[in-house]
Amino acid sequence: MTHPEAGTAATAEFIAAPAAGESLVIDSSALALFTKLAVASTAVTEHEGTAHLVIPEGYKHIDLTAAVEKAAAVPTRKQGTVKLGDLDSFLTYVEQHGQHDRTYVYADVDSRSLTAVINDHRPHLYGDLPGWRDHRAVYTAELSPEFENWKKHDRNQFDQEAFAIFIEDNIADVIEPAGEVLLKVALTLQAKTDVNFSSARRLDNGQVQFTYEENTTASAANGAIEIPREFTLGMRLFKGGEGYKLKARLKYRIGSGKLKFWYELDRPHIAIEDAFKSYVEQAREADCTLLVGKAG
Repeated sequence: MTHPEAGTAATAEFIAAPAAGESLVIDSSALALFTKLAVASTAVTEHEGTAHLVIPEGYKHIDLTAAVEKAAAVPTRKQGTVKLGDLDSFLTYVEQHGQHDRTYVYADVDSRSLTAVINDHRPHLYGDLPGWRDHRAVYTAELSPEFENWKKHDRNQFDQEAFAIFIEDNIADVIEPAGEVLLKVALTLQAKTDVNFSSARRLDNGQVQFTYEENTTASAANGAIEIPREFTLGMRLFKGGEGYKLKARLKYRIGSGKLKFWYELDRPHIAIEDAFKSYVEQAREADCTLLVGKAG
C-alpha cells in the first residue's frame, strides 16, 4: 500500500471542485500524480529471486500482510514454538504435526534437548525445497530434584555431624548397601561427635574401620566404627524419567582427632549422557529424520 507523507492537501491544489453547471478540470500536475500512483500499484520488479515495489518519491510502502492475516479466521500456515514437559508429550506433538519428508528432530546432547523443526527445509525429487523453520516443538530433559541434590554436594567436605544428617535425609536414594546399614552408620557418627579418631584401616570386606578414643569423666574407652568405602544410589536422573543406578566412592580425612567426609559420584556426566541416549533412541523411532546437533 502506498501512502502520501504529507496528507491530501497537496493533491487538492491540483483539483478544483466544479461549481454548479461546470465541468471538473484536472491540470497536468494532478494527472501526473495519478499516473505515478497507478504505476506504483502495479510496478513490481523481480531481481535475483527477490521482489521489489517501485513507488514514487515522497510515498512509502506499508506491508499489510500481518494485519490481513490477523483479521482472518485462521492463519495461512502453522508457526510458533511449543515447549513440552515430558518425552511422551513431545513425541505426540511431533506425530500429530510432523511430516515424514519435512520434519527434522535435532538431539542436542550438551543441553539434553530435543528440537523438532516441523517445517524444516526438505529434499525434493527436482531440487531442495526451503522451509520457514519457524514451527517447532522443544523438550528439555531436566534433572530430577534428588539427582540435583547429590550432584550439588558431590566432592564437598562435611564434618562428622553434617555428613550424618545428609545421609539420614537422603537415605531413600541409597540401595547398596541397604539403606539401614548406612543409616546405622549415620546415627553412630551423630552419637560420637565428642571422640578423638586416631586411625583408619581398610578391611577385607571392602569397608574402612575407624578407631577412636572416647573420654569420659571417669575413664577413657577405645572403640571402632566400620564404614563402607562405596555405595550405590538408585534414583531418577531426569524428571519423570526411569530409575538409574549410580555409584559413589566415600572419602575421608582425619585431622586433629576429627573426621571429614565427602563422596565422589562415579562419572555423573557419563550417566547423564547414557540416560539421554535412551530418549534419543525413542525419538528416532518417530516418523521423521533425527539428527544429532543443534537446530540453529
